[in-house]
Parts: sequence; C-alpha cells; structure tokens
Amino acid sequence: MGDPYLIDNPCTKRIRALKEALKLQGHRVVIMAPDIKGNARDPEVTYCPAIPLRKKNVFYRLANGISFAISSICSLRKAGRIDIVLTTTPPALISPAGWLMAKIKHARLVYDVRDIWPDVALEMNEFTEDSIYYKIFRFIRDFMLRHADLITAVSDGKVNKLKEYAPQKRIVKIPNGFDVYFLQNKLNTALYKKIAMNGNFVCVYTGNLGLAQGLRQLLYIADKAKKSGLHAVFWLYGKGAEEQELREHVREHRLDNVFFGGKLSNRDIFTVLKAADISFVPLVNENLKDSIPTKIYEALGVGCPVLLAAEGDAVSVLEDAGLGIAVRPNQMEALWNAFLRLYNDKESMEHQKKHAMELMQNQYSIQRSAQVLVKELKKCVRSK
Repeated sequence: MGDPYLIDNPCTKRIRALKEALKLQGHRVVIMAPDIKGNARDPEVTYCPAIPLRKKNVFYRLANGISFAISSICSLRKAGRIDIVLTTTPPALISPAGWLMAKIKHARLVYDVRDIWPDVALEMNEFTEDSIYYKIFRFIRDFMLRHADLITAVSDGKVNKLKEYAPQKRIVKIPNGFDVYFLQNKLNTALYKKIAMNGNFVCVYTGNLGLAQGLRQLLYIADKAKKSGLHAVFWLYGKGAEEQELREHVREHRLDNVFFGGKLSNRDIFTVLKAADISFVPLVNENLKDSIPTKIYEALGVGCPVLLAAEGDAVSVLEDAGLGIAVRPNQMEALWNAFLRLYNDKESMEHQKKHAMELMQNQYSIQRSAQVLVKELKKCVRSK
C-alpha cells in the first residue's frame, strides 16, 4: 500500500480507505497482497509470493492469480482470529481462495465486485459465451454469489445485474470514488509548464492505453482539431497493450498535436489534471453502461472539465457534477462537436468547478464509501 499520495491503483485506494476506516473504529485489519517487485511496501500488509504478470496474456494471468491464491491461503495461519474475509474482484481467480479462507476461519464472506467477470469481457468482445474462459469465469462468479454472506458492487448498474443472478442475496452499492488524499499532492512546476505550453488548449488522457479505453476516439478529435487550425494539443499519459498501435496511427496521420508522456506517478497525474483544460474519459463501446472509469472522479475532484465518451452510470456522475459533456462512445461527430463546445466556452466551465470539487469530496469520496462499507460489515458480523 505504501505512501498514500503515490498510490495510483483504484483497487489499492479502495482497500486502503477501508483499512483506515476500520482502524479508526478500533478493528484489526489483515491485508494480503501479491508481492510485486518494485512496489512500495506497507508494513501492515502481508505480502504473498506470486508468479509475476510479465505479459497480460491468458497464461500469465492464470499463473499469477492461482499462485497468489495458493500463497495467500498458506499465509492464513499468521492472521489469527478473523471475523470477515473480504475478497475483491477482479482478478476473479483469487475469489475462491477467499471463500476457502472464510471456511477455514469460520468467518463471514464478503464478495466485493468492481467488475463483473465474465460479463465485462463479453461487453468488450474479448471472448464469446462458448469459450472455455467464459465458462470458467462464469462458474467462479456464480459460485461466489451463492456462497457470499454479503455482496458489494461499485455502481447501480452492477448491483442490478448481480440481483438478476442472485435475487435472494443482499447486494449493496459501495462506489469507487475520489480519494481525498489526491488533493494533498504538490504541483510539479516543470511538468505543469511543459503541458500548458504556448497558451494552447490542452486535452489530456491519463490511464491505461488498452483495449477497453477506445482511444482512437481521441485521435479522431485531434485530427479534426489539426485540420480546423485549432490551437489545441493532446497528451496521452500511461502504458498499455494498444500504445504501439496508437503511436503508429499518430505517425501515419502526422498528428503533431498529439504527445505521449509515458506512465506517471499519482503526484504527477495531479499536476497534469491541474494543467489541462479538459480530461478525456472514454469507454470503448456503449455496452459498458454499468462501468464508471475511476479517472472521472480524479478529474472532477481537482476541477478539470471532462469530455466523457460513455453511457449509463458514468454519465450520472458527470451530470451531478455539471463539469463537462457526455457523448455516446464512437459517435465521432458528436464527440467533435462536444469538444468544440468545451474549446469555445471555457468560461462557463469555470463557474462549475467549485461545485464539482466539493461534490467529489463530500458525496463521491472513497473515504465516504469506506464508512458505508464498515457499517455493512458490522451488520454482517452481527447476523452470524
């Protein structure tokens, strides 16, 4: 877990907030995490050996998940008395290990669902219903839903979908959200000046350069902006499976207004969002209606307007904040028109910034979600 200001993994932020909320009320917390070389170490975390995820393919995902599941079960003897075992997914493969731990310790089992596997893989067209991978993950999902004493999910859409699979179970929304620690980061002055160069309108993307993000939509906007003679630049920060293809696209189309900044620390993401005029937050298609990209909370939390390419639950968050425009994914002309509105009307967004920032801190923070989850955990224990 380490320094909270350096954390950029949404799952880690979520669990850290829960740990802090529990400890404030005098509870003992045991966290088991894979031992990943190079990551900051938290003395309160039990690190379990796992085969490194050298490549994001099926073999390494299976090896990583199964090895961590086995080593975490082996580490259970050090944990002492346990009342609740909470397992968070993804990754889906470790969830059965949580069930076994709860059995061994005679504890309540909480199944925390951040993405529903295999549903999300189908929505992203990663595999089909007749594939062996779908059948494995569906078995794990259904097994965990049957055996969990409490099920939590991060959005209304996911709660509703899980209720269809497990209508007799208690399922509670515990959203992801804005980490209030994020505001304690300090501005990287050199990076700020580099991004906000020459008075250009700055659009940034921060996050994974992967298949779920639909970043060709951003390159389309950049191409239109160049052809229209707009003083706009586009920065992509992150690493991922699609990075090389995106770079090749930029070279082929001579998009000299697009820049790749590499993977940044949590502290520098704060600076990037403070320097930007808008943050682009996309999803790859309109199937992902129950998904809320966590980067939307960070942008709104620092007062950076959002151009959102999504439908469903994510749009509701942006509408509450009133700081940006939402468009259905892959509606290219609509995206371009929304970008133009934000480009031409910066002043109107300024009036909404304070409201959006206060909303993220007071109503949409992960610290608030952690407090709600603590109350649910207490109910779960009392029902034993």
